[in-house]
Amino acid sequence: MAEPLIRVENLWRRFDVSKPWLNRVIEREDRQFLTAVADVSFEIGKGETFALVGESGSGKSTIAKMIVGLIGASQGRILFDGQDMTAMAPAELRALRRRFQMIFQDPFASLNPRWRVGDIIAEPMRTFGLASGEEAAREVGRLLDTVGLSAKDAEKFPHEFSGGQRQRIAIARALSSKPEFIVCDEPTSALDVSVQAQILNLMRDLQD
Repeated sequence: MAEPLIRVENLWRRFDVSKPWLNRVIEREDRQFLTAVADVSFEIGKGETFALVGESGSGKSTIAKMIVGLIGASQGRILFDGQDMTAMAPAELRALRRRFQMIFQDPFASLNPRWRVGDIIAEPMRTFGLASGEEAAREVGRLLDTVGLSAKDAEKFPHEFSGGQRQRIAIARALSSKPEFIVCDEPTSALDVSVQAQILNLMRDLQD
C-alpha cells in the first residue's frame, strides 16, 4: 500500500489562557488551558481531496495551521511524505515547506496591501530559489492567466480587486512554489455565493 502524503497521528493542541503570573499568585489560581484539538488522526493520499468538517470553533483552522507549520502541536505527530514534521529542526522544516502551501479564509487579510500583485505571487519563488528576475515575471504572468486574471494585473495592488479576484491571486501565490499539497482554510466563506462557485470550480480545474 502506498505511503499517504499526509498522516496526522493523535494530534492535540492546547492553548494557555491563564491570567498573568502575578494575578494567579494573588488570586491563588492554577494555570488554565483551552483544548482546541483533541486526539485527531487521519491520512491524505497523493492527489486526494480531503474535507475536514466541523462546526465553528471545532479546531479546523488550528489543524490546518499545524499541518503547514504555522503553529506547533502540543502532542502527536504530523508526517509529510513519511517525514515527521513535528520532530524536524527549523532549517529542515523550512526546506520541506516548499512542497506545501496554504490558502487562507480571508482574501482581504492574506495579501500585503503595500505590495504589487506580481511581488506577492513571486515571493515564494524567490524565497525558495525557484526563479527571479524576468523568469519570475513570466511565471507570474502565466499563473495570473491560469487563475483567470490578466498578466497586466501584476502591476496592480490588492485593493484594486474584488474579493473573488483577491482569492484568485491567493491561489496563484499558493501555486507559485509548485507545491504537492495545498491546505485550504475555508477559502470561499468570505465570498458571495456566486463567487464561491467560481473559486471552487477553478480549484477543481487546477487539480485536474
